[in-house]
Amino acid sequence: MKKLSIILIIVFVFGCAGQNINRYKDTAPPKKTQQTTKHIQKEKATLETRQKTILFENLDAAFIAMNKNLNELNDEAVRSAFEIAVDVLKKDPDHIRANIVLFNAYLYKANEEQTVEQFNKLAVLEPKKPESCIELGTLFARLGRVSEAIVLFQRSVELDPNFVEGYYNLGRAFSLKRQFDQSINAYTKTIELAPKHHRAWNNLGWIYMIKKEYKKAKKHINKAIENKPDYGVAHLNLGTINLLQQDFDLAEKNFKHFIELKPEDPEGYRNLASVYQKKQQFDDAITMFRKLLKYKPDDYVAMNNLAVLLLSKARYGESVRLLQEVYNADIKNSKFKAEVKKSLALASFHLAETLATHADKKQQAVKAYEDYLNYSDNLSETAIQQVKDKITALQ
Repeated sequence: MKKLSIILIIVFVFGCAGQNINRYKDTAPPKKTQQTTKHIQKEKATLETRQKTILFENLDAAFIAMNKNLNELNDEAVRSAFEIAVDVLKKDPDHIRANIVLFNAYLYKANEEQTVEQFNKLAVLEPKKPESCIELGTLFARLGRVSEAIVLFQRSVELDPNFVEGYYNLGRAFSLKRQFDQSINAYTKTIELAPKHHRAWNNLGWIYMIKKEYKKAKKHINKAIENKPDYGVAHLNLGTINLLQQDFDLAEKNFKHFIELKPEDPEGYRNLASVYQKKQQFDDAITMFRKLLKYKPDDYVAMNNLAVLLLSKARYGESVRLLQEVYNADIKNSKFKAEVKKSLALASFHLAETLATHADKKQQAVKAYEDYLNYSDNLSETAIQQVKDKITALQ
């Protein structure tokens, strides 16, 4: 059994959601700006509101809360859940939900030794009910132990061959392992038992999208929408397929529909911005990136993309400001950071050239030229001297 630190590193998003065109993942906390500070303050206020004292009445309530929003609970709420679980385990040491609550409590307290010990207890439990198999399997999947999760999901359908959620979770787990044929079989069985299971229809379509079988993908995702017209993820996935097929008008329609359903989800704006870039509607793309950053102000990829668009529109000052914020962030992707640096050098040069034409902005021009030299790589001695001559002329 590996240490807790290893357990915590490998965490999977257990399910299929909208897939976006390739983009870099981001990084560490953003450099504080007025916008990000306001966002952080808003989130802090929301969290403080949620962290009011919660004393659970029973194990089921504690189990649901601990699995849904553990990070939003306070110490007293976790203590309440812990005490309930301990009482239940005194009577039934193999109680699945109580053992999971206990594990989450140790996880919350960051007690490595007890968390590892409790995980080992969970690993040898043998649920007697299909629902318990799902609960325990979902926890394993969340911790990255997908193979163990698959064993439990398979056990659930062995206990009940008509257990819909067992097949559905098998589909998700096989998908995480990229065992797509097994996943297709599991989702197909889910739909056979529950023809209106919109998530299974959507996830099956998502797999066909990954396999580039777009006709089948559209068929299944449209079936998800037919069963649940307000299912936003399906509209997002359908838009992604149309974007991949370069049907930009239809993709635009899909993403706009998703935004109507989920106006605070940044993925809609991200994908719609991609459509507008493909259609060379750059002003519209700029608008979408601004909206995205309203809901996710620390999205450095979006910030970089916005800055590059502004650079192309000769809006050098704002472009430089955004690129500097991205560049100064703790970004681990070296390729991305190199691209940002290159754009920042170019934007700084154009800003300097523009400022240099204004008599009252010579010092700002000097600073921009100096930034250009700092951010540029592999400039020739001749080019460096030319910029230094420009700086001298302005001083």
